[in-house]
Amino acid sequence: MFEISWSELLILAVVVLIFVGPKDLPVFFNTLGKYMGALRRQANEFKRHFDDAMREAEMDNLRKEFDGMREEFAKSTSEAERAVSDTIKSADTAVKSAQSATEMPALNPPPEKRELPAPDPAVAAEPAALPKPGA
Repeated sequence: MFEISWSELLILAVVVLIFVGPKDLPVFFNTLGKYMGALRRQANEFKRHFDDAMREAEMDNLRKEFDGMREEFAKSTSEAERAVSDTIKSADTAVKSAQSATEMPALNPPPEKRELPAPDPAVAAEPAALPKPGA
């Protein structure tokens, strides 16, 4: 991380032992540990805030994409509804024209049947003369 070799670490330990002294060394390491813990907590908190900001930015992008997809879906749905409505209207028009075509002959009644005139009762009373055989 800091690119410190073992020899440099040994020199640092000797310098700390000389300046702090053997008596105060445990207190020094305890204080150093507290500061290192606080520093790590702050670094982790910064990292968490940074990750949250990145996640929020990603969520904004996802939200924008989702809104775009929703608008696209609404547009295609309205186009489909319009197409179905037009088809229903044209089918309704065709059905109405077919109904009016079938009702037209019903409006003009069929011609009445003519009855044959009744036979004359005087002619019907006389038997018809039959031809005689041999004549």
